[in-house]
Amino acid sequence: MKWLAIVGTLALVGAAPPAVQTTTIRIHPAEVVSHVTRHMTGACLEDVNHEVYGGLYSQMIFGESFQEPTPAAAPRGFTAYGGRWLVQRGIVAVEAGPGPLLLADGQNVAAGDEVGVELFLPGKARGVAGLVVKLREPGVGADAFIGYEVALSSEPQFLRLGRHRHNFELTEDVPCSVPSDRWIKLAVRVEKFALEIFVGGKSVSRGVDRKTTLGPGGIGLRCFDRACRFRNLWVKRDGRLMPLPLETAPRWDEGVSGMWRGLRRASAVGHFALDPEQPFLGRQSQRIVFEKGTGEVGVENRGLNRSGINFVQDKPYEGVVWLQTDRPTEIIVALESGDGERVHAATRLAAPAGAWQRRTFTLTPAHGDHAGRFALKLDAPGSVRVGYVFLQPGAWGRFKDLPVRKDVAEALQAQGLTVLRYGGSMVNAPEYRWKKMIGPRERRPPYKSFWYPYATNGWGILDFLNFCEAAGFLPVPAFNLDETPQDLADFVEYVNGPADSRWGKARAADGHAAPYRLRYLELGNEEAVDEHYWGRFKAVAEAVWDRDPQLVLVVGDFAYNDRITDPFHFRGAPRIKSLAAHQKILNLAKAHGRKVCFDVHVWNNEPRDPAKLGGGILGLGDFGAALKKLCPGASFEICVFEENAGNHTLRRGLAHAHAVNALERRGDLVSIVCAANCLQPDRQNDNGWDQGLLFLNSSQVWGQPSYYVTQMLARHYLPQCVRADAHGPADALDVTAKVDPNRKILQLQVVNLDGRPVSAQVDLGGFLPAGPTMRVTDLAGRLEDENTAAEPQRIVPRERRLPHAIRGGRLEYTFPAFSFTILRLE
Repeated sequence: MKWLAIVGTLALVGAAPPAVQTTTIRIHPAEVVSHVTRHMTGACLEDVNHEVYGGLYSQMIFGESFQEPTPAAAPRGFTAYGGRWLVQRGIVAVEAGPGPLLLADGQNVAAGDEVGVELFLPGKARGVAGLVVKLREPGVGADAFIGYEVALSSEPQFLRLGRHRHNFELTEDVPCSVPSDRWIKLAVRVEKFALEIFVGGKSVSRGVDRKTTLGPGGIGLRCFDRACRFRNLWVKRDGRLMPLPLETAPRWDEGVSGMWRGLRRASAVGHFALDPEQPFLGRQSQRIVFEKGTGEVGVENRGLNRSGINFVQDKPYEGVVWLQTDRPTEIIVALESGDGERVHAATRLAAPAGAWQRRTFTLTPAHGDHAGRFALKLDAPGSVRVGYVFLQPGAWGRFKDLPVRKDVAEALQAQGLTVLRYGGSMVNAPEYRWKKMIGPRERRPPYKSFWYPYATNGWGILDFLNFCEAAGFLPVPAFNLDETPQDLADFVEYVNGPADSRWGKARAADGHAAPYRLRYLELGNEEAVDEHYWGRFKAVAEAVWDRDPQLVLVVGDFAYNDRITDPFHFRGAPRIKSLAAHQKILNLAKAHGRKVCFDVHVWNNEPRDPAKLGGGILGLGDFGAALKKLCPGASFEICVFEENAGNHTLRRGLAHAHAVNALERRGDLVSIVCAANCLQPDRQNDNGWDQGLLFLNSSQVWGQPSYYVTQMLARHYLPQCVRADAHGPADALDVTAKVDPNRKILQLQVVNLDGRPVSAQVDLGGFLPAGPTMRVTDLAGRLEDENTAAEPQRIVPRERRLPHAIRGGRLEYTFPAFSFTILRLE
């Protein structure tokens, strides 16, 4: 069986020096093919993998309103990363979820070892469950670990073999018998360069991985998107079979909300409860009770998925806590080391008896700590309920005094972003409503979001608009399709209405006297643009246009991955086969003298196959041509608010460069391009969207190759694309040529999708630069290259000036293997 298709690709790099290919590029500086806006260097911000809560938002507490249930106790000798693992009579059960993982403590496996388990897949459900071997760096999230996944699916029936390196790389799905509602034996024999897999005692697969072998590591149980039960887990080492019992291990801190943990010192005795009586927010608040003894009892929080909070020495941190007690009590708030052995800063807060009380505090740590914790403690007998906690850096660590991390915001500006879209699947949550996102953030209601079931509205659409205004980005907020027309009309009046209007007054009362002058508002995300959508759009459009005729409504469209010859009968769109609803939307806009925009999403996942990469873009071109024919004279734009990839390495960087190149050549059709995803907290990837442009942890930020591609494009903006043709044996180069309006600058944006350098003869079409040199900026490396917290600048662009040596109107240049290069002649 073939292990990973990518291995053959990677073998092209790092071996003997590759042979140089040759090609010819002809530029036609006078033939303009499109006009390019400044908005081709945008990003899509969505709270997937906690881009906002744990990323951009300055709030350092994750689980601030205590809505998460108490985690179920993991079996004795195991550590749970996500999910509720329920143990009974030697069987551990877990519900369907985004990749909950159960690690067997201290059980590393290496070549020669075997691992086995029995699993039970209840009911007819999709999803997989099974083993992870050679497991390292585990965390909460579907892809938050390194290791090989060996899993079974009963609907349809197959064995899945894949590799995780804080992402997911599918090897192969092997058809085999996997019945539902029956115990199945799954075993793995670990070899130096292979895994032999047995299902029901029969060898089903032997995967070989000689290029990227993961070293020795642990073993774990895991499911993804389906429930499962496990029993009879064992390891066989040196011929000795060792059962790993699945036994109950009760929690001493039962009753503590899921993102918090109990703490106790000395002889103090206490208990905890999630109290549903008159909660401050949502369905429950956290109760802490000190019963007897000396010392401390309390709860502690370590930030996003308990990965550790960063404290900077001698810098103030501001906080808010809401408390309720039956009799006067003092509570201690503290910044501590992760193990609680060192207190960096602490203060006491008085909580009088009676109703909920808001208490503010400032803490300045005496020591720095990259993985600290925040603690709430009692040191004397008493009881307190806690409803909400907020902690953020002082003004020193925030962007223009907004609830935004300063280092993240400044890195986004340095990237050269011109547009930020706030949307994606997150807007499809039934309770995602803009009126729940205004007012004091501690009073905003928690809700079940698309990506996280215990989300809050602490940072919402208006916070997004404030940030974009301060950062200089064009904002595009997306809204749930089921927002009422009246509520969206109210929103438009809130953001764009005069100060003496009803909602304009509300805006001014919230601290923003002048209108935001919002230009775009998106309705829905990746919708089926059909009769139902048309009905919703019509009602909203007529209400919104009445409030602001200049606002451009964006149709939350999806993808078009095939050619369109008949607009009423085609394939390649995930949810529709006709543009009949689009025609009605265009007719409506034309009748009202308004412009509309269609958001089309593009997927880029294989830069070595330009035809595959360009499929969505070809479909987009046909889509635009069809819209023109459906309603001649209608004013519309196409925007790509998600250019997706599924990875964050140089592979994605080249795919991103290739896509923007192609879309700029269609600039008169496409006015905005946003890459997804804007941000990605490091090692917090809990689904397939491992494609962040800017990575971050609690103490630093760093760009990935796609971040630098955006930066290169933004720093070299020119408004006109001109005709450019590339011809050669391999057709490895994708070329976009651009000029300034005065034809004094000529620029080539060249993506080399091949594993070999390409030497090009460039015919400049009569263009002659004034100086003897050209500016060269390139990004090159291996397809799997990425930047990490330890090596944040492992792969970055090089910029230099080189003699161009133009002879006979021709320039010679060799483009590195797997590279994106910008040549600028002035």
